[in-house]
Amino acid sequence: MKFENRDSMKTALITGATDGIGKATAMKLLSEGWKVVIIGSNPARCENTVTEIKTVTRNNEISAIVADLSMLNEAGKACEVFLQENKSLDFLMLNANAIANERTTTSEGFEQNFALGYLSRALMIKKLENVLRTTPNSHILAVVGLDTVRLDFDDIAMNNNFTGRKALGRWQWSMNVFTKEYSLKRNIPLNLYMPGLVKTKILANEPQPMRAFVKLMNVLVGISVEKSAENVFSVMNGIVVNKKSGACYSWKKERSFPKVEMKPGDQNRLWDLTDSLVKPYL
Repeated sequence: MKFENRDSMKTALITGATDGIGKATAMKLLSEGWKVVIIGSNPARCENTVTEIKTVTRNNEISAIVADLSMLNEAGKACEVFLQENKSLDFLMLNANAIANERTTTSEGFEQNFALGYLSRALMIKKLENVLRTTPNSHILAVVGLDTVRLDFDDIAMNNNFTGRKALGRWQWSMNVFTKEYSLKRNIPLNLYMPGLVKTKILANEPQPMRAFVKLMNVLVGISVEKSAENVFSVMNGIVVNKKSGACYSWKKERSFPKVEMKPGDQNRLWDLTDSLVKPYL
């Protein structure tokens, strides 16, 4: 195992890291001598994850911040806690996701899937821009899937025609569009990562009929979370070496962005909407 002087350790912040890809990536980075901070919504699971990873990796440089990232106020406070305790951030992995198949509005007034999958990510990027900018070779990786559905700018809260799959597609569409636009407007590398079929519990919440199809395909070609973490680590290194931003990756390779439905002005419209929605929490 590779361990460095504490002052020279690279630091990662990973959301959704008490299970699945996030947890496996945290474990991989700890084994490579990184310092890792994870964010999870459940205090007990955060504590258990930290204890388990310390035991497995024999690296104590892991800690947890408890926050429900579907709440923008909590997402913002989680960033503030991180900044109080860390002076650098080499890698931000935006991985938190939970599919809500019933329409739910958060107490802040946002549709839950959109709040967790997109708005909290955009907010965290903005809150952490300064530390990312001052950390050499820092970068952001946002984990998404293939489904995209153009955002209805006249019905952000999805009051009409809600389905779980449409809600999933809308925040992933937004993340695709935001990533390209952010890479044009900012000098902090932001890339998308599509892990493929990975054996995680989130697949059990896929909207039907996709759930049955995904379950079958996962048995046939799904990979372990450990293999996925190896893929993420390979992509991370490639991004730094090749100074990539505004790119999309799957498994270990760069790939084209998925085709997304676009109308004239969508990029600027989403950018302005995002700014207006997250501004109160900055």
